[in-house]
Amino acid sequence: MISSGEKKALSIIAIVVVVFVAVVGTSVFFLTRDDDKNHEPYLHLAVGDQLHTIEPRWWCNLMLTSCDPEFTAKRPTAKVPVPVGTTVMLTVSSEIADGLWNLLAVYRTPDNLADEVEYKHTTPGERYSMTLESTPDRVLLGVTVVPASARLDQNDELLPRGELAVETAPAE
Repeated sequence: MISSGEKKALSIIAIVVVVFVAVVGTSVFFLTRDDDKNHEPYLHLAVGDQLHTIEPRWWCNLMLTSCDPEFTAKRPTAKVPVPVGTTVMLTVSSEIADGLWNLLAVYRTPDNLADEVEYKHTTPGERYSMTLESTPDRVLLGVTVVPASARLDQNDELLPRGELAVETAPAE
């Protein structure tokens, strides 16, 4: 026959085993699940009091062996009108900021179109944000971010691994 002290000990052991199995099971689930949506890159574009999330037009893994969608079926370019006289805060996600990437901003000036290209490399874990201004003499028309892959072309230049673009021309 089991004494009341032994019953308590068995109950405590059973509770510890159940909690242990639950913690280990939950940890294994979260560590092994393939949740690509949480790892898909994005741009955050803050315009006034609105925050817009820009998804990639296309995105490939680092070695370019798998792309979503395929190159022939690129998603449309996002549109976020930016009023003249507005400052925009652009932030890239860690999937972009942790590697090499470039940013192209296109402006309309009184004389012509002007491109500004910036080559970026941030250290892993560092966040990256920048401001872009749309003024009467430099109207922001669009922004494109192109992260680099780990593959080189025939000229030993890094191939792009994706493209995130947004048209920012002000509403007419």
